[in-house]
Amino acid sequence: MRPTFSFFVSLALFTFCSQLPGSAQEVLIADGNAWPGRILSQNRSSTSVFWERSVPGSDRWVPKVQSLAQTPDGRIIFCSGLDRSVWELYAGRERELHFGGGLVRQVRVDTNGDIFWSGLETPIDNNPLPDGFLYRMRHGTNNVETLLTFSQDLVGRDWWGAFDVRQGEVFVATRSLPTRVYRLVNSIPELVVTLPTELASFRIIDGQQFLVSNGNDRLLRFRDITSPQTSELVVQTPGRFVDFTVRP
Repeated sequence: MRPTFSFFVSLALFTFCSQLPGSAQEVLIADGNAWPGRILSQNRSSTSVFWERSVPGSDRWVPKVQSLAQTPDGRIIFCSGLDRSVWELYAGRERELHFGGGLVRQVRVDTNGDIFWSGLETPIDNNPLPDGFLYRMRHGTNNVETLLTFSQDLVGRDWWGAFDVRQGEVFVATRSLPTRVYRLVNSIPELVVTLPTELASFRIIDGQQFLVSNGNDRLLRFRDITSPQTSELVVQTPGRFVDFTVRP
């Protein structure tokens, strides 16, 4: 299975629209059309292929990149969103960090280097979405633990794995309009903000700024969660992407 749009055309049409927060100079994007998986790099002047996965050597993992995050020491953590593996990319080589548990939907890294991922099974037939899990791999020991679970009933049964972690605080977001972002306090979701866009992934830049992928072709910035009706277009792509990470 190959991308549905021309790769060279996609690079030419990739648009970097507005200034990123802080000293950030580059956005890494999980190319949702690529098979095998591909990560694209977009800076203020050009777009390039950051990395492309090889054909799988095992049928237990899917050659796709749907979610990614960066550790403080520069490693890229990623997952396909379609299997049970968490991967690490460093110096052009990938290795499996963990296998098992639920389908790994998204990955995140906290400022202390701890790695997190969301686990959520695909509902069968017309069954409702099952409850969600968040896992943590501790920096330094690589010990994996189930961090928490929470009831889908508390978030309108619309959580498909989108989350972020900031200095130990965990945030989750629903997918469909109206999108809702919650802070998890003892596994209980507390509403932070309702956003007027579909949401596939998000990152909290500081206490007031959100970067949001709409799951299609746009990366948006909400500068102030007290004014969620106002947003800026940061990146627009000709092809679909779900997740992104910002590099300094």
